[in-house]
Amino acid sequence: MARWLLRSLLVVGGVGVSVVAAAYIVLWASRPRLEGALPLRGLDAAVSVERDAQGVPTVTAQSRADLARATGFLHAQERFFQMDLARRGGAGELAALVGAKALPLDRQRRIFLLRKRARGWIRQLPAEEQALLFAYRDGVNAGLEQLRADPMEYLLLGQNPQPWAVEDTFLVAAAMFFLLTDEHAERALKLARMETVLPAGLVDFLVPTRTPWDAPLQGKAVPMPPIPGAEALDLRSLPSALFSGEPASTRRLSGLGSNNFAVAAAHTATGAALVAGDMHLGLDLPNTWYRMRLRIPGNADAQAAERLDLIGVTLPGLPLMVAGSNGHVAWTFTNSYGAWSERVVLELAEGGYRAPAGVEPFVRSEQTLEVAGADDEVLVVESTRWGPVVEGATADERHAVRWLAAQQGAVNLDVLGMESARSLEDAVRVLNGAGLPPQSALVATRDGRIGWTLAGRIPDRGGTAAVRPLPWEQAGEWRGWLTDDDYPRLLDPAGGRLATANARLLDGADLDRVGDGGYAFPARQQRLMEVVETTAAPVDAAAALAIQTDVENHYLAHWQRLLRELLDAPDAENYPWRDSVRALLDDGVPMARVDSARYALLRRWNQRVSDQVLHAVAAPIRARYPDFVVDFPASQAAVWALITTQPPHLLDPRYASWSALLLDALDVVIGRGEGAVAQRPWGRINQLDMRHPLSRAVPALAALLDMPPVALPGDRDVVRVQGPRFGASQRLAVMPGREAEGIFHMPGGQSGHPLSPHYRAGHDDWVRARPSPLLPGATVSRLRLQPPS
Repeated sequence: MARWLLRSLLVVGGVGVSVVAAAYIVLWASRPRLEGALPLRGLDAAVSVERDAQGVPTVTAQSRADLARATGFLHAQERFFQMDLARRGGAGELAALVGAKALPLDRQRRIFLLRKRARGWIRQLPAEEQALLFAYRDGVNAGLEQLRADPMEYLLLGQNPQPWAVEDTFLVAAAMFFLLTDEHAERALKLARMETVLPAGLVDFLVPTRTPWDAPLQGKAVPMPPIPGAEALDLRSLPSALFSGEPASTRRLSGLGSNNFAVAAAHTATGAALVAGDMHLGLDLPNTWYRMRLRIPGNADAQAAERLDLIGVTLPGLPLMVAGSNGHVAWTFTNSYGAWSERVVLELAEGGYRAPAGVEPFVRSEQTLEVAGADDEVLVVESTRWGPVVEGATADERHAVRWLAAQQGAVNLDVLGMESARSLEDAVRVLNGAGLPPQSALVATRDGRIGWTLAGRIPDRGGTAAVRPLPWEQAGEWRGWLTDDDYPRLLDPAGGRLATANARLLDGADLDRVGDGGYAFPARQQRLMEVVETTAAPVDAAAALAIQTDVENHYLAHWQRLLRELLDAPDAENYPWRDSVRALLDDGVPMARVDSARYALLRRWNQRVSDQVLHAVAAPIRARYPDFVVDFPASQAAVWALITTQPPHLLDPRYASWSALLLDALDVVIGRGEGAVAQRPWGRINQLDMRHPLSRAVPALAALLDMPPVALPGDRDVVRVQGPRFGASQRLAVMPGREAEGIFHMPGGQSGHPLSPHYRAGHDDWVRARPSPLLPGATVSRLRLQPPS
């Protein structure tokens, strides 16, 4: 009916008003249903959906299957396009929806054949979990069918939404593996390419696993590896042409992860422990998460274990709670950055490639990549016993890539066990086997205990994870999964406080098993641990929110001292902006506040110096690999070591001294003589740019679809991670059993529909960091889903 109306108005109206009116009517018709009663096939009993003013639903059902079916219905009504992008991203099928611009991504992802694998994985699930997936699938398709018009994105793309398939849930999970792990082992490839040019000792210095800035749970911070001498590399001996060009960015905010922390009952006033977390992701509309309260109250005769009351965040596409509280335990995640993929260097032979039992043939598969608006493309995938074939470190080398998410059992529904976990040990056991991209998980319990472990399946690789490409003779086999006894854990720590922020946490045998997949630079983790440990008891949700929004940059304080020393030195005596820069600096810790010009100057100078130093060191690598950039997070420790020890053989030869390089970087930041030292506060640089995918392609839709730009405090290397398009995708602080005292923030709103009253609801609380209750508020709308009569 909506499509017919649109066509009719376009034909008979003949004027722009008709077009606008028709589009608005269609858009209005595609809104989610918020009130009334709707039939939902497959339900065993009626399900109540009560929404508060922010659109947060409290879903009450009588069985877990009905809860899954209703969850699917709501996800589809509010977020189907987001779900579609996720499943297609997981399968390598995006071009069929959005056109040829998605082909490069489809080519990268289709080689893992995840749709075919997901179908097989589902057949291996217990019958109860299969039933849950089928119920969710049916709920999704019913929710889509009961919209009065297709979601607006499909009308604009000229596409029809395709029904949800049961394997699509696993593909959404796979999309998170793509987001949070290095599926092609690109880090290992980059290290291998570095080592084809540079001595191993220099690579170890430039990309250290352990640094002086570390704040791990095991072991301690360690000194940097020694700086290799001029015999290893002398930049003064290289052609000057290698140093030309604008340096590439070496510090990317999007490479960061998340924060979480927990305090035991000794540091609260309630007898319960507290856990808080903010998962850092790209900021798009709609937001990654869909907030829900899920309830099975049971009847008077029901056992306590049969009752359910969950609050937290779901991921549209999955029928379960990702992070939150069940009233007994609460849990949050940060990305682990272990080495969850590896490369195997293939030796080609007649008829295939060499393997332990002799020559084995490549398994070839032709994959049709459908392309909206263009001809389909055929992709030939070659696979080995280790995984699909990809390019190697040199033009004549080929690698196979073995990735965690492509292994049977790595993706599963075991995190459902968190719904019934009642103790710290229960929760840790469930999390260790959960089918998640491996995460650093913190758990707090109602009886006051806290603990840390890695959530997600960890392969048993014989003791050591490979962080460089392996010769095929050394590749071996992954021997299933680590047992519970081999998982790293820290339960009931002596100090009663824990914190993680994506940097290295482990040492010794545990670090060997997990590997280094590109840990975040540890300055943020160091600061988070410091502020958690020094926050005065009793710690409550308000105190947790203050920790989550801390903007002190103690790492940048070192750079401020260095800049003051630089400006006080004789080399800077004639620097034209010496006095104005010195006047801007003080002894205080730089803070990423929107009004701070000092912070903006220091932050941009830190970025420029890093870019210039690493651009120079990478010069010999670019001679072989022209686009190579040393952008590993840990390389910031090497940058600091270089600019403070100032070895002449690793100085960009275009500069007479390290002071000259540092002053030149400052001049670039100030503006090459414009001298606008104090005229650009941090808030003019760090402005929210949170958009809907369609508005990036059609800017005219921005006013309807996007969040308004606003200056935001925060940055990398501070606890409140914030950039224009990256930051906290949610903030949560909760004591299990006292959820009414918890807080929650989320950018954007619950609904993916721009005409919904919930499209932007709650967003301003996230922007302003205002305390907002975790539990849904008073009911403003009621929807009843019921079995068809």
